[in-house]
Amino acid sequence: MKNIIKSIVYEMLHSKMVIRLYVLFMLLQALVVILNAEVSPVSGVKETSMVLSDGGVLTYEFPIFILTLIVGVICGEDYRDKVANYEVLSGHSRKSIYLARSLFAIFSAAALCLILSFIPLIAGNLYMGWGSTLKLGDVVARYLLLFFPYLRLAAFLAMITFLIKNQYIMMALGFLIMFGSTLLSDLLGASNYYVSIYNFKMLTEYKSWSIYNIDPVRGLIDYHAYDSSLTSGMVIGTIAVSLAMTAFYLIMGYALFRRDELS
Repeated sequence: MKNIIKSIVYEMLHSKMVIRLYVLFMLLQALVVILNAEVSPVSGVKETSMVLSDGGVLTYEFPIFILTLIVGVICGEDYRDKVANYEVLSGHSRKSIYLARSLFAIFSAAALCLILSFIPLIAGNLYMGWGSTLKLGDVVARYLLLFFPYLRLAAFLAMITFLIKNQYIMMALGFLIMFGSTLLSDLLGASNYYVSIYNFKMLTEYKSWSIYNIDPVRGLIDYHAYDSSLTSGMVIGTIAVSLAMTAFYLIMGYALFRRDELS
């Protein structure tokens, strides 16, 4: 497994497409939060926390595509150049090939997407400061929990890759998931632990209430207050369900890979 992982790392470090797209999406993440900055009616200045309070989708929408791209390349590229055939002929068992590729794919993809999710927070802080709309510690804790839905979604995508056997179809699927997830969550308004997209929404949306005031100069002004605290149920539910579903998808993926002809 160690040699397989080394070869995967070498391939990824020399994959100009993946690296360039990752850097591009980092810039896009930073640019979007800056362009969406608005002046807070409370502080009278632009706040990162105010942008993130109403724009949770900014945190995970772009990373979903990168997640699909990384998993598709690591798990699906060998079907194009028959790498897995050479690995089997070199004495590696199917189980070691599967575990090396799938585990490295889902953990590395989840970690890289977690970093990507923090870019709006970091870029916003550098550009305009955090503000007082949300508590920074609560938001950081929520974002760290995003690792687990990313892990679950990556495991699901790895299973799909072993079924489809084409990294380019996975890239197209990534676009569909990226744009469709936002639409689906908005239409259904669902929020639960059992679907990764809804889990993302739960972690990046905050309970709020609002009042308004009439200013003689600015007219009607809305004031919003947010509760960004985490509950123990949200933490346990996110971690437990994500790990259980990750294990399930890994088992199903191996069932597909074990029976594959690798042709």
